[in-house]
Amino acid sequence: MVFAQRKVANEFLAFLADVYDPATGAVSCTRLAASLGMTEQALRKRWLRRGTRVSWRQFADELLSVLDVAQSQRCDLEQAIDWYFNSPVEQCGRKTADELVVAGEIDRLMRELDTYGVWMHAAQPRVQACRMHGSRR
Repeated sequence: MVFAQRKVANEFLAFLADVYDPATGAVSCTRLAASLGMTEQALRKRWLRRGTRVSWRQFADELLSVLDVAQSQRCDLEQAIDWYFNSPVEQCGRKTADELVVAGEIDRLMRELDTYGVWMHAAQPRVQACRMHGSRR
C-alpha cells in the first residue's frame, strides 16, 4: 500500500516537473497543454472562458489540484487525465471536471471528490480519448 502511494506521488511530481518552466518557476501553458494531449491554444481558450478575473496561475493550480486528487484515487495519471476531460460527474449536473474548472466550480468539484470519490465510479477510460483533448469544446 505504501509503495503504491509513493509511486503515485512520484508520478505526479514528475508530471509537475514537466509542466513547470524552470526559468520562471511557473506552470508553462505550452508544457501543460502538451502533457494533457492538447494544443496550447485549446488550453488558453479554456482559461479565457473562465473570465478575466482569474489569473493563469490560479487556473493552472486548480486544474492541477483536481488532477492530483483524481490521480491519487485511481493511481494512474493517464486515466485521471482521461477522466478529467471525458467523464461526467453525476453529483455535479453531469458536467466533466474540465467543464467545472472552466466554470469556476472548483470548490464544488473538490468537495464531491473528497466526500464521495465520485470519479472512481466513472466508466473505464476510452482508448483514444486522451489524444482528443485539443479537439473537444
